Order: sequence, then C-alpha cells, then structure tokens
Amino acid sequence: MNVNQIRLMMIPLLATLIMAGFVTTMGLLAAAAAEKYAVDVVTMSSQFFYFTGGVFLGGIFSYFVYDYFAIKPVVITCYLLSLAVVLTLHISTSFSLLPWLLFILGNLLAIVGCGGVMIVTRYWQGKARQTILVAQDIMFNGGGVVFAAAATWFVLNKYSWSTLYIAVCILITMVILCATLSSFGSSVYQNEDEGLVDKTEWNAGIILVGISLLFFMLAKISIFVWAPQFVRQTFDVSAAVSGQFMANVFTTAFLGSLAGTWIASRIDVKYLLFSLVCVSAVSIFLFTRVNESSSILLLGYAYGLSVSVTFNSYMAYGLSLVGNPSHKNVVYLQLAGGLGSALAPFVSSRVMEFTGESSVVIQFCFYTLLAVIVFLLMCEYLLSLRRR
Repeated sequence: MNVNQIRLMMIPLLATLIMAGFVTTMGLLAAAAAEKYAVDVVTMSSQFFYFTGGVFLGGIFSYFVYDYFAIKPVVITCYLLSLAVVLTLHISTSFSLLPWLLFILGNLLAIVGCGGVMIVTRYWQGKARQTILVAQDIMFNGGGVVFAAAATWFVLNKYSWSTLYIAVCILITMVILCATLSSFGSSVYQNEDEGLVDKTEWNAGIILVGISLLFFMLAKISIFVWAPQFVRQTFDVSAAVSGQFMANVFTTAFLGSLAGTWIASRIDVKYLLFSLVCVSAVSIFLFTRVNESSSILLLGYAYGLSVSVTFNSYMAYGLSLVGNPSHKNVVYLQLAGGLGSALAPFVSSRVMEFTGESSVVIQFCFYTLLAVIVFLLMCEYLLSLRRR
C-alpha cells in the first residue's frame, strides 16, 4: 500500500470518527444544551432529530451528487462548509436557529460518509474491502470512547455543550488535507472495462438487509439518546455515572471492533452480524431487569460488544449480495441506516412524552431489535430458496 492509498483509506476512517463525535454524544450533551437554550431535556433531545434527519436527507442527495461530481471536490467542499456550520452553532444562542444548523450539518456529514464508502468499494475488493468497511466501526467505537469521556468532562466543567463539536473540527481539517493531497485518478479494482459500473443490481436480499438495518439503527440511536437519562433516573445517580455507562459501551465496542475486523477477514460476515444482533437484543432486554447501578454498568460492556462492528457488517453483508456494488447500492444501505437514525430521536421522544418513563423507551428498543432479527431471517430464507 503506497502513501496515496493510505491517505485515501484515512478519508473514510476519519469520516466515521467525525460522525461518532456527533452521534455518540447526543444523550450526554442534551441536558447541558437544554440548560443553555432554557428548554426541557425532552425538547432538546428531540432537536437531534434534525441532525439525524439531515443525515438521512444527505444520503438521498448522495444518490445523485456522485452521478455528477467527483468524490474529491465533494469531500473538500462539504467539510469546509461543515467547519462554518459548527462555528456558527458554537457562537449562536438562538434555539430557533439550532435545528437548521443541525440539519445542514447532518446533510454535509452524510454526503462525505457516502463518498468514504465509495472510496473503499472503488479501491479495494474482496476480503480487503470487507475488512476496511468493518474497520470503520473501530473508528466509530473508538470515537465513542474518546468523545464520551470528553463530553462528560466538558459538561462537568461547565463548558458550552458545543465545545466538543469544535474539537471535532480538528479531525474535519485533517480529512480536508488528506483529500487535497490525494490522487483519485486510479484504483486497485475497477470494472469500467467490463462496462459494469453504471449497472445497479437489486434483489430481495439487499432490500431486506436495508430494512433490517433501518430498525437496528432506530434502536441503536434511541439507546444513545436515552440510555444516559435512563441510568440517571432509574438508579438515582449523577451524570458521571451515566457518562461511565456510555464509556463502558464504547470501550467494549472499540475492543470488539478490533476483534470483529480480524474475524471479518476470515469468516463470512453474516455469521458475525447475526451473532451481534442477538447479543444486542439480549443485553437491552436485561437493562430493565437489573436493580443496581453496578449491574447496568456491566451490561454496558455487553451492549458495547453488540454494536462493535454491526453497522459495517450490515454494509459488507448487503453489498456481498450483489455482484458488482455500485454507489446506488451503497447509498441505499446508508439511506436505510440514516432513516433509522433520523427517526430515533423523534420516535423515542414521542414514546417518552406519551409514557413519561425512560424504561419504556428501552423496552421499545428491545421489540425493535426483535423485528431486526425477523428481517434477517427472512433474508436468509429467500437466499436459501434462490440457491436451490
């Protein structure tokens, strides 16, 4: 692997780390943000719907953007605009402006995220592609560890809730530099000579995988938003303990992603995916069955393992079901995950408003994961029929 390929690989990996800075800290920053804007925590938590909704819409834009523009200028432009949006978000005290800024930011980050996956599918193939896709989860979960600790520190020391986002801008700048210095003119694996690049294959398998991914991300992001408050309310503990819970989740997720990347390079990724989804459902089921804060902290480790490499295992599994993945296949899966992520703050906040119990939100996530398992089993059943 030469220097240019290393720089190209850093773009999707850092883009995933950047997304982690915004996604994994929503629940930890919600109370501090609510205090700044003088609103209640439920109202503030629901505002993150605009960010996740922006991520979803950005996925839709990606479906068309890369038909007309090259990856390099799109990455550079989107991240330059992201720097401006984050700075405005940090300076502004207007609650009415907040949803617009979050929405635009989600759009920009999603477009770059899709470009990152396209880089992986264009420049690597086979086990190398699968391994790099799964390795993105190392960055997401490693970011969860670092950003959860940083967010907790900023909150406890009375910094503005958006100070963390300013720190993430350092990583955004690094990606801009990598993209500027990299050459996108050649790839390790191309199908242009075979005339296959513009053909997009669709089948029941990849469609069902996308639906399953939607429900998985709905549950996952709902946990990120509400688990910190669930821990504080249920066990009557401080923000430091809920921060420790999230740190436990992402510590294990980071370690699990290291092992998962190694496993993904050696076995069919579907076995890894099915195992992790089942662990996720069981651990969430147990969240509402324990009576001590020490027990929920231990379950945080189990849940962290379950989300360690799941998203990109979905990506690798779904793309393996089509012969020659195009950017439209990539965008479909990202849209499915983005829609689940987008709906999570809104749907879970409605559940919270209706019941007034954060424990019910956790139960809702468990039932959602049961639907995830059903769709995966349907996918495998249809594939078995096709093989016959």
